[in-house]
Amino acid sequence: MNVPDPALPLLEVKNLRVSFFHAEGVVCAVQGVSFAIQRGRTLALVGESGSGKTVTASSLLRLVQPPGRIVAGRILLRSRRAGDVDVTHLDEDSGLLYTVRGGLVSMIFQEPMAALSPVHTVGSQVAEAILVHQDVSPAAARRLTLDMLRKVGIADAEERYEQFPHQLSGGLRQRVIIAMALVCRPELLIADEPTTALDVTTQAQILGLIRKLQQDIGCAVLLITHDFGVVAQMADEVAVMRQGEIIERGGVREVLKQPRHAHTRALLEALPSRRARVA
Repeated sequence: MNVPDPALPLLEVKNLRVSFFHAEGVVCAVQGVSFAIQRGRTLALVGESGSGKTVTASSLLRLVQPPGRIVAGRILLRSRRAGDVDVTHLDEDSGLLYTVRGGLVSMIFQEPMAALSPVHTVGSQVAEAILVHQDVSPAAARRLTLDMLRKVGIADAEERYEQFPHQLSGGLRQRVIIAMALVCRPELLIADEPTTALDVTTQAQILGLIRKLQQDIGCAVLLITHDFGVVAQMADEVAVMRQGEIIERGGVREVLKQPRHAHTRALLEALPSRRARVA
């Protein structure tokens, strides 16, 4: 296994194109997207609904389902554990692709109830992620699961372990999803709108939790959001998407203070705090 150069980005996406093929025609959802993420850094991918953010994120794990498919581009992951991995060309049945999914790269999905099985306890679902990616016994997986549930701020972890998703609040379900994503210590965490539908207080807690666990694990984060307020709290760099393309990219301070593109300025002006200052 080749050891990656630490000066090179952990993830490099080059000219990614994703299209959906229908009887009525072809929809180009992602059109020539390129970006890179350094180890330990957070890149926010920002844009309005339908701009291509989630399709881009799903492509990194090869989760785009038919009639969609990646038609061009390259997704290169430089992993300390697996070496250089060209995710774009991995076979669907490849063991390395399973290692990438959940082992090297994890994803916090936008809707916890869609990501969690309703007929399995939340503890068993987190433990399953451990058993898939680590050579440990079921008893050890349970211990690691309980430890991670406590780390994400879930009180009475033993009791919660045995509960089903519908028995938990939205905030607790999101914490379970975070525990599942981070329990195998991924090198890259993809957080797709991780605070959608949460109240403001819980949102702040979840964002603080992701930031703390990122520091503990040392992973890079790709944050998918439409909220520049979240970007200001979490990101080192930001890329703004519109209609499947990245229209502006730079350091978070640079983009927030001196946006170059008219669409970026319009998104910033839509923030309630900005409207209040203008008024």
